[in-house]
Amino acid sequence: MTNIDDGQHNTDHLRKGEDVKVSQSLVAGSVSGLLARTVIAPLDTLKIRLQLRPSYTGQAPSGLLKMMKGMILNEGGLRSFWKGNVPGTMMYVLYGGAQFSSYSFYNNLFGETSDMNGQLQSLVVGALAGMTSSFVSYPTDVLRTRFIANQDVALSSLSHGCKEIWNMEGIPGFFRGCTASMFTITLSASILFGTYESIKIYCDEYSKESDYTNYLRYSASSISGVTSKMVTYPLDTIRRRIQVRNSVYVQHNVENKIVTEIYQSYKGASFIRMGLNILRQEGLLSLYQGVSMSLCKTVPSTVVSLWAYETVMRLY
Repeated sequence: MTNIDDGQHNTDHLRKGEDVKVSQSLVAGSVSGLLARTVIAPLDTLKIRLQLRPSYTGQAPSGLLKMMKGMILNEGGLRSFWKGNVPGTMMYVLYGGAQFSSYSFYNNLFGETSDMNGQLQSLVVGALAGMTSSFVSYPTDVLRTRFIANQDVALSSLSHGCKEIWNMEGIPGFFRGCTASMFTITLSASILFGTYESIKIYCDEYSKESDYTNYLRYSASSISGVTSKMVTYPLDTIRRRIQVRNSVYVQHNVENKIVTEIYQSYKGASFIRMGLNILRQEGLLSLYQGVSMSLCKTVPSTVVSLWAYETVMRLY
């Protein structure tokens, strides 16, 4: 006898034509974001630190272990790996909720009558969901990045961080680099969902059941996460530096005056011009600083996020 729950258990709630309530998707997405943040918080801190550190000519940047040692000895011990955790957690919850709920909203909006095939619709809907979630969560992303850039022992409070940005830059400061971020995350989400659904559809419709297809199906979230990250990582590095270029913590770096000079050269530069400056001054590899750390966090983050979303949806 066929198990009556099998159909529900195997339901792909991101598939074209699935009738998913936006409110349910909002809750499931928020839970997935919270769990993903819990898993990768220290890796996220190290990755952003590496992205913000210029690789200037003539002096190689210190290694990862040396950087970790410096954080432990000079910035308050192990808690320094959770710098920016409050805005970071807020960002992941807001981003996760907005990403999956807007994905369901746009997916329902297009509906089954859309002329697009499943893969193309997943790509388009994923791009729109990425744009929406990026805008909604962006101020908390700026706060998180600036907290991580702070190398002081004392951890900044959320209110202090908000007040600093408000006094120095006003409302635009909370959305510094937002346009570039929306493009980057939109591209990333588009690749993420498009790759994920393409693999799942291929395994379900175009291939016979085998060990290969089973492995491919279970690896879909990991493959989609790595693919989207490798394509968009240089853009992410540029926007990270845009987020902190007006911060007092990089403009007055008493530890390294060269870093201060490099960040001062970023002031007023557009996204494209800033990227070209980094290429000219530091080389292509500088745009991929921290990519290995990013991949270490991307795979568990994507897996946990997608698993948590589908799990919570099945509980409704």
